[in-house]
Amino acid sequence: MSTLSVIPQPEGLALQFHHAAIEHGRLHIQRCSACGRFRHPPRVQCPECFSPEWTFEPTNEHGTVYSYVVSHRSFDPFWVEHLPFVTVAVALDEGPRVIAAMRGVEGADMSLGMPVRLTVEPQSDDFTMLWADPA
Repeated sequence: MSTLSVIPQPEGLALQFHHAAIEHGRLHIQRCSACGRFRHPPRVQCPECFSPEWTFEPTNEHGTVYSYVVSHRSFDPFWVEHLPFVTVAVALDEGPRVIAAMRGVEGADMSLGMPVRLTVEPQSDDFTMLWADPA
């Protein structure tokens, strides 16, 4: 496991999001207990039905690339060894979008709609890194 040189310190609902992933070893996102809608980022109330009742539920960890950017520079020493690296916005099969770091694909080989599989990698007791790999 490689670790980031600067690890964010999430709090509130973001911390609960990371703890769910660490506890279960896979990506979990919020799901409204009233209407069943998945949502991300986590919120205290459902934007669809306004219910304050929710749980973190496992995803099937699959989705498609909605958008991406290729970075050729980094001020963070962790990312320097990965240059150039690709950051992707992934539309999960469950609906919401998440941001992940892409592995196994060069920037020139990226395409919108590319199927990916997501995995979480704990970086501390309170933060996980989300990775996307070609599916």
